[in-house]
Amino acid sequence: MEYIISGNLVDVHSQEVYPATITVKEGKISSIERVNGHIDNSQSFIMPGFIDSHCHIESSMLNPIEFGRNALNHGTLASVSDPHEIANVCGVEGLEYMCRCADKTPMKIFYSLPSCVPAVDFDTAGGVIDASTTAELIKSDRYIALSEMMNVPGVLYKNSEVVAKLEAAKAVGKPIDGHAPGLSGENLKHYVKMGISTDHEATTLKEAEDKIAEGMMIQIREGSSAKSLNTLTPLIDKYPNSVLLCTDDYKAYDLKKSYINRMVKESVKCGCNIFNVLKAATLNAVEHYNIPIGLLREGDDADFIIVNNLSDFKVEASYIKGEKVSDLEFSLSDECVNSFEAEAIEIADISEPDNKHIIGIIEDSLYTKHLTINDVTERLNKIICYNRYEKGAKPTTALIEGLNLRYGAFGSTVGHDSHNITVAGYDNESIAKVVNAIVEMKGGMAVWDGRQIYSLPLPVGGLMSNKSIDEVSEEYMILHNKIKELGCSLTSPLMTLAFMSLPVIPALKLTAKGLFDVDKFKFVK
Repeated sequence: MEYIISGNLVDVHSQEVYPATITVKEGKISSIERVNGHIDNSQSFIMPGFIDSHCHIESSMLNPIEFGRNALNHGTLASVSDPHEIANVCGVEGLEYMCRCADKTPMKIFYSLPSCVPAVDFDTAGGVIDASTTAELIKSDRYIALSEMMNVPGVLYKNSEVVAKLEAAKAVGKPIDGHAPGLSGENLKHYVKMGISTDHEATTLKEAEDKIAEGMMIQIREGSSAKSLNTLTPLIDKYPNSVLLCTDDYKAYDLKKSYINRMVKESVKCGCNIFNVLKAATLNAVEHYNIPIGLLREGDDADFIIVNNLSDFKVEASYIKGEKVSDLEFSLSDECVNSFEAEAIEIADISEPDNKHIIGIIEDSLYTKHLTINDVTERLNKIICYNRYEKGAKPTTALIEGLNLRYGAFGSTVGHDSHNITVAGYDNESIAKVVNAIVEMKGGMAVWDGRQIYSLPLPVGGLMSNKSIDEVSEEYMILHNKIKELGCSLTSPLMTLAFMSLPVIPALKLTAKGLFDVDKFKFVK
C-alpha cells in the first residue's frame, strides 16, 4: 500500500517545523519532501508518536490489549513496560500471558525483564525468577532491558543473585533500569557503576541532578499517585539528553482521559523548549533502549501521530507501520492467569496492632512516615496484610494515620509488589468483610460501607480485568466515591493503599510477614 500525507512536519532531529509531503510505502516512510512556503496553522502537525519509558501495564487494571487500544488513541505508540507485577503473582507464566496479549495489539509494547521476583525476601509472593532464569530469558528479543533493580542493598553489598542478574543483562548488551529512591553519595556511585542507567524515583531537583551527574537517565514520572512533573520540569531544558517521560503506575480512569500527551502539553505550557520536550517523549527512549520506533525519517517505520497544534497536542490520528491504529475496536480477551490460595478469615484472626510504630501516609507520595503515638495528629485506622499464596496464614496488622475512616473498610489485591490482600478499616468486623469479599473473587478490590459490599473483580492475577476501560473506570469510581463517603480525603485512596505494602520505599510498610522498617531494613519488634 502506498499513500501520501501532507501537513506541518515536526522534525525532532533538525529541531524545526516545516510544511512537508510524506510518502508511505509498505509500512515505511519512502520519502519526505519539503514544501515551499510557511507553516500553515490551519493544517495539522505530523510528529513522532510518544513513548512511555517505564510503566507497569498491570497498574491500569486493563489487560495489554485494552491498554494498547487506549494508549494509541492518545498518541502513545510505544511503551517500555515492566511486567513485574504479574510476574510476582504468576512467575514466568505471567510473563508469557503478557507477551501473548501484546501480540494482539498494534501498539509497540516492549517488555523489560523483571529483576526482582520476588521483590524482596521479607514478603511472600507467587513467582520466582532467579538468576539462572534471568540469564536465559534476557537473551530473548522479547525483552529489551532488565527491569528496575529495586534491591538496592543487594547491589551495594554485591549479593550474588543480584550481581548475576546484572551481569546477564550486560553480557547481551541490554540496558538496566534502576529504582533508587533517595540514593546519594558513594552509594549512588556504586549503584551506577554496577551498570544501572535509569531512575524514575527522584522527587527533588537535587536528587535528579546528582543522578544525572553520575550518568543516569532520569525518567520524569507523572502517574496516578506519584507525580514529579511539576518539580522536575526544569530538567527538560537543562539536561535535554538525559530525560525521559514515564507514568510508572497509571489507572484506567486516567488513561481514559490522556496519557503521555498530557505530560508533553503541560511541559510546553510551563515554558520548556518544545523540541527538548519531544526528545524526552520520543527520541531519547528510542536511543536509550534501542527500540524500533519510527521517528519520521526516510526509511523508518511509518510510525507517527497527527495533532491539531503544538500547544494542545490533541491527537487526531495515530499510525503504526503506515496503518491508522487510533479508534480501533479490539476483541476483549477472556484469558486469565492467577495464583490464589487464601481462605476466608474470622474476626478473631485479626490481631491487635503495635501502637509503638505507626504508618503515616504522605499525600501523593510512595513514601510514608514512621510515627509513634506521640506524633499522631489525626484519626488512626487499622491496616492488615494477608498472604494470598498460602492456606492457613494469618493477617499481619498495623496502625495507620492519614486515611481518617469514620466507619467501614476497603482493600485490594493490588499491593505492590507482592500483591497480597491489603485492607484498611475502622474496625475488625469491617476489615473481615472486605477480606472475605476479595477471597471470594480470588482477587480484586472491595469496599464495605456498613451495609453492603461494592467490588471490582480482577480475575487476571488479582491485578487486571478483562473488561473495557469504560467498565473498569466506572466500577473503580464507584469504589473511590464510596471510600470518600467513609471519611477518606486522599486524592487516590486505593492507589495509596497499594503502596502501603511496598517495603523498598521508606519509611514504614506492612508486608504479609510483618511491619517493616525500610530505613533500618528490618522488621520492627
